[in-house]
Amino acid sequence: MHDLLIFGATRNSGWLLAGAARRHGLSVAAMVRPGSPAEALRELGVTVLAGDAFSEADCCAAIEAARPRWLASTLGGKSADGRRIDAAGNLNVIRAAEAVPGIERALLVTSFGCGELYPQLSPAARAALGDAIRAKNLAETRWQASPLAWTLLRPGGLSHAAATGSWCWHDGADGSGGYLARADLAAALLDLLLTGEGVRQVRCISAA
Repeated sequence: MHDLLIFGATRNSGWLLAGAARRHGLSVAAMVRPGSPAEALRELGVTVLAGDAFSEADCCAAIEAARPRWLASTLGGKSADGRRIDAAGNLNVIRAAEAVPGIERALLVTSFGCGELYPQLSPAARAALGDAIRAKNLAETRWQASPLAWTLLRPGGLSHAAATGSWCWHDGADGSGGYLARADLAAALLDLLLTGEGVRQVRCISAA
């Protein structure tokens, strides 16, 4: 049994979350698509489980193997054939999570501009992000319908800057806020899991 299973852990926020959780002493597993680099995760002490998030069966097998208390998904982007993992992958993750008992929390990272915040985006942002936002909206809607203790996180701009150790939770009414370091997003995700806060809430997050 693992404390945390991460989908989307090979890079960026998911990889940073894995590292933060391991430094905190948690047991961590990650589902990694065959052929993707996983050595850095293994060096962190993460259990690597082979699977493709475009397959609900693979997601279910990963959850059954890890038996996690918590799961987090930072899945995003397109496959080589143009399919958006933001929708299909995250839909598979939540369906699989519901099929395997024992999951206490389920965190999904989407982005500012999802749902009711779409009008906040500039015309240029809508043109650039519209396809991704639509995919993320499908995932958000399905996660919100889940009986699991979900939390949706909508960061605005993310950077590779060094962690500051602080961040700001808000409702997005006044915009996306300042660019947030991905390391701070990872720390905020871990904090939600450890404190149990934010259950069945949609939260925006930005730099403090």
